[in-house]
Amino acid sequence: ISPNKPTSKMTTNIGAQAADAVNDKLVERQKLEQEMYAHHQDLQTLISQRNENEMVKEELEICEKESSDATIYKQVGPVLLKNDLSDATDTIEKRLEFISGEIKKTEGLISKKEGRYEELGKAIQEMQNAMQKAAVEAAKVAAQQAAS
Repeated sequence: ISPNKPTSKMTTNIGAQAADAVNDKLVERQKLEQEMYAHHQDLQTLISQRNENEMVKEELEICEKESSDATIYKQVGPVLLKNDLSDATDTIEKRLEFISGEIKKTEGLISKKEGRYEELGKAIQEMQNAMQKAAVEAAKVAAQQAAS
């Protein structure tokens, strides 16, 4: 066996290495898919929280318009405590700001992961195409050797 000519065993190892590389990319892509799913769930939760807090804000605005001495209660564990209208409004506004920030952050994470997901898809496709071309070339070489 000449050191310049690869044996079929070396070719198989190269093919196996390429297949392992593709498999690694597929595993990474699946992991990204799971992470994106989790981030989408987080986003849905945040959107629900934002909607609930916006409804509370609207209710507080109604209370403010109708009566300046409206009694507001806030639940702390199993207990309802009296709360000042302005304090309740400030708390809701701060909560809405926080939730909006978390929504933007989560959307950014999703966008970044989606970009990486697409990159991996293209890389996997390119690797698979290269493997197919190599297999065709190997088949041609094998056919030429068999004909000789």
